[in-house]
Amino acid sequence: MQLRILTENDVRSLIDMDAAIPIQEEAFARLAAGESVEGLRSFVVSETPPGVAIFNPCFLRNGGGYGVKVVSDFFGNGARGAARMSALVTLFDGETGHPRTVMEGGYLTDLRTGAGTGAAARRLARADSRVVALVGAGRVARNQLRALARTFAIERVSIAGRSEARARAFAEEVRDEDGLPDDVVLARSATEAVREADIVVAATTASEPVIFGRDLRPGSFVAAAGANVATAREVDTETVRRAARLAIDSPAESLANAGDLAIPIAEGAIREADVAGIADIVAGTRPGRETADEIAYYKSIGLPIQDLVTAQHIERRAIAAGAGTVIEMGGDHD
Repeated sequence: MQLRILTENDVRSLIDMDAAIPIQEEAFARLAAGESVEGLRSFVVSETPPGVAIFNPCFLRNGGGYGVKVVSDFFGNGARGAARMSALVTLFDGETGHPRTVMEGGYLTDLRTGAGTGAAARRLARADSRVVALVGAGRVARNQLRALARTFAIERVSIAGRSEARARAFAEEVRDEDGLPDDVVLARSATEAVREADIVVAATTASEPVIFGRDLRPGSFVAAAGANVATAREVDTETVRRAARLAIDSPAESLANAGDLAIPIAEGAIREADVAGIADIVAGTRPGRETADEIAYYKSIGLPIQDLVTAQHIERRAIAAGAGTVIEMGGDHD
């Protein structure tokens, strides 16, 4: 039994944002068609040292294969000089159940998160969107912007971050990256950035709202890609109340685990029925944007099927290119 191992550099060489956006559309379409069986996301908490391991399984019907992504989030890693988060994705054969490929999963996660927003924005943002407000200045924000820049003719980016120094460094890096706008400015506040934007992205670890519905322009699109627990939220109740279109990637998990939606539902400001799965919008069974003036909102927490379908595309490309390291695992005996 052979196992292919793909490093982060291997994965980066095999897929980019232009490829990743249609792959997310495929993943959403397959979800809508009922082709996947997604196991419940599992969390195992470590008290000493403080951290959490997250297990995301997904299975494709009819021998389509399955996979598991394991994410480690260990809070004290900064003091050790190590990245706080790491991830691995393992793919298994759909007919035999044998492991086939292990790949670094951090870049894959960042890529598919941004690409998922790009796919959602194609259906929920105005086609003439030109100005983006980024609230947050980390790796998630960068991939959100990369996806949007490949989907719209973005001309201006306004950045609001908790740390001015980090936001300034982020802006300089964006200006230097091919395919991203040169007109990148630091906003004095998130409110200032949001009031001027066609597309608003929240990519933070905030527990209280950083985006307020009173500041949104008619016709704007809001993408929330940060906080993913029921007691934390990046946008306030007025944001989702004003939105004519509310979409989420995972109906099974977002309504329970995303405070952006769970809190307004508990308050009676919106109903669960008001919220569509992005898979249904991609499949055409729920509408996307219908008028130029309506506000649309998308909450991303990430779906295991996105990880699986993206990883399978990477695996096929790796096999075709002869990329990675193949080792003999043994285990072929009866």
